[in-house]
Amino acid sequence: MRKRTVLVFVLILVAFLCLQPIFAQGGKESAASADMPYKGQTLTVSMWGYNMDLLVKNVLKPFEDKHGVKIVTETGNNSDRFTKLAARKDNPIVDVAYFAGTWAYEAMKQGLIQPYDPAKIPNLANIIEPAKDPLGGRYAIGYTIQHLGIFYRTDKVAQIKSWKDLSRAELKGFLSIPGITTTYGPAIVYMMSKAWGGDFENTEVGWQKIAELAPSLVTAYNNSSELNALIIQEEVYAAPYTSFSWGNIKASGLPVAQVIPEEGLVGSFSVASVVKGTKNVDLAHLFIDHLLSYEVQLAEAMDLVDSPVHTGVTLPPEVAENLTYGEELISMLHFFDEGKTAALQPDWIARWNKIFSK
Repeated sequence: MRKRTVLVFVLILVAFLCLQPIFAQGGKESAASADMPYKGQTLTVSMWGYNMDLLVKNVLKPFEDKHGVKIVTETGNNSDRFTKLAARKDNPIVDVAYFAGTWAYEAMKQGLIQPYDPAKIPNLANIIEPAKDPLGGRYAIGYTIQHLGIFYRTDKVAQIKSWKDLSRAELKGFLSIPGITTTYGPAIVYMMSKAWGGDFENTEVGWQKIAELAPSLVTAYNNSSELNALIIQEEVYAAPYTSFSWGNIKASGLPVAQVIPEEGLVGSFSVASVVKGTKNVDLAHLFIDHLLSYEVQLAEAMDLVDSPVHTGVTLPPEVAENLTYGEELISMLHFFDEGKTAALQPDWIARWNKIFSK
């Protein structure tokens, strides 16, 4: 009888030990699936590194805290990050990629990004219509609108009113423009063509003016942080600048002014896309939805990082004047066909390099 009792006890103990991992696993799953279904997961985002401290504060950390995930960032300019994404096409490590429109178009063309599912992005309903699908085919969403304007030092340079004014003799040795592989590099060709030839399509005129400008440049800058450093060091008195960098330009404490040239401004969206082949499709959609949320859009705008595309965001005048915001400014924006610009990019890069290698 005693042996039988011991045997029963041993069998119960063995059964309990066998079931313990199942109970443990079930407890873990219930904890992760309640309010934080993605808890413990990692999301990798390819993005620009500019204003990183504010992006962490306004975008990345709130998402990590809310969902219990870890975000890993891969930063760099469009060209560098695109190259890495293409090299890892068959085994991507990035889940969400930020690009300028032209680079996103090329990523779409090369099968590096995939269409998003609108049902998984509820905040899509709250953003301006052109931002919802700027490439077509639902391959990208514009999470911020921006423009390329012109800034100048009011104590060093006479008032600038036109893109033609970049060719003034007083700016020789104190001028910078974005390089051709940057977000707005191709836009310089278009705007110089418009200013000097009256037509965006007559780009031969634009290229001629860029060749004339080349010897006058301090450098062709590769990113906004590089331009900001040149401004602080007082090496640059005027330059085309991206609207999201205006806050840092003003923070230099130097006497600067921004201009809406008579020919207008260049408008564009920075876009976010789901990387093709990601194993975190749902989490990637959740992050993009977070990026479009009222809270994130307002926080980024108030810190002068990104101009909002969320229709519910209302900004005080002292903030709005520093961003791409308001009917008057938006009406002055020129948007260029991303597909056409992407197709021109290889030839334009070669032509640019030839000019600047002299």
